[in-house]
Amino acid sequence: MTEFILYICFSVLIGSLVLYMVPRDKKTTLYIPKKLLYLTAGSIPIAAFFPIFQTAYLLSADLSLWFTLKTVVLTFEIGKSWLFISFIAVILLFVLRANHFTIKPHLKIWALTLTLMMLLGYTYSAHASTITEWRGFIVHTLHFLSTTIWIGILFVIGWFSKDKQNWSSFLKWFTPVAIICLTMAIVTGYFTMEIDIDSYDDVNASVLQEYQNSLIVNYGQALILKHVFIISLVIFALINGILFRKNHNRNSFNPLKWVKLESVYALIVFGITAFMGQSWPPHQIYSLIKAEGASPLFNLFYNGDIVNTIQNAEQKDIFNVTMLFGLENYLLFALGLLFLLLTIYSAVRKKSVFASTFSSFLMSVSIYLGIILGVQ
Repeated sequence: MTEFILYICFSVLIGSLVLYMVPRDKKTTLYIPKKLLYLTAGSIPIAAFFPIFQTAYLLSADLSLWFTLKTVVLTFEIGKSWLFISFIAVILLFVLRANHFTIKPHLKIWALTLTLMMLLGYTYSAHASTITEWRGFIVHTLHFLSTTIWIGILFVIGWFSKDKQNWSSFLKWFTPVAIICLTMAIVTGYFTMEIDIDSYDDVNASVLQEYQNSLIVNYGQALILKHVFIISLVIFALINGILFRKNHNRNSFNPLKWVKLESVYALIVFGITAFMGQSWPPHQIYSLIKAEGASPLFNLFYNGDIVNTIQNAEQKDIFNVTMLFGLENYLLFALGLLFLLLTIYSAVRKKSVFASTFSSFLMSVSIYLGIILGVQ
């Protein structure tokens, strides 16, 4: 939950500050409450503190909680990062509260710079960064930054625009920005995933094999759901940015409701990503299954023997999940493609938010089931 809050706060803060720098004739008429900026800036160090408290609580078996908490804050990387984030957040709040903040360029630049510094502090203590140091830190930072810029602007425009004025002018610069951010998010997301699902049991395993193995635990289930819902997110991004271009001059057409829909899918992806942050990464599938068992969602659809084989094994070994797609899997994929076409048709021809949302959801379910039912 705390990571979900962090994702939203960073996105709203970065999106708002970027839009503050955009000329008025290049964006819609916006009303961004100053209290919202104060709330997001102040919530970041508060939300970032909860994992520290949780770590201290788990380590304070025979020691006082206060002593353990001081130790975690002062000596652990996550604690040092939190101190840095908190210090920067205090400065940022003073900048945001400065007189004429919204019309003074240097204050807006300072606010955005301070926000990016907080983002660096957060990603420095993330899982990928702690495993591979600079490589993990760089790819995770670029992944998180590209996502928050894209989704942040999208979220602020969708929920805080008073009208659709200058919509065409807004799309002229936002569409290429969104494409760049999406491309960067996909590339860096792959490398971040490669770090997060790296197998310690089989160092020679391919990324595809590690992905398949992860499907039997909570982290892997969240990962595949995230990827499936990202497909829906990208579809609505293409619909809003490309297919709806010719409709913007029609008085009856309201692009903001479609942007809100796109932002809702972004929130779903954020929620799944936050869940992944609270789940054990699938570095050691054997030990993870022995300790916690398989994912309840995986067990709901799987009736094979791989889980029992691992749990009943008397010694540690390499267990690989295999995939085999039959007629039912291909029918589900075809059904997913059909729902994809129906999503586009409902949006472009019928202009129905409900129909396109429902179709895209069914598309996600079809693709997910097509993959999961192929696990042997």
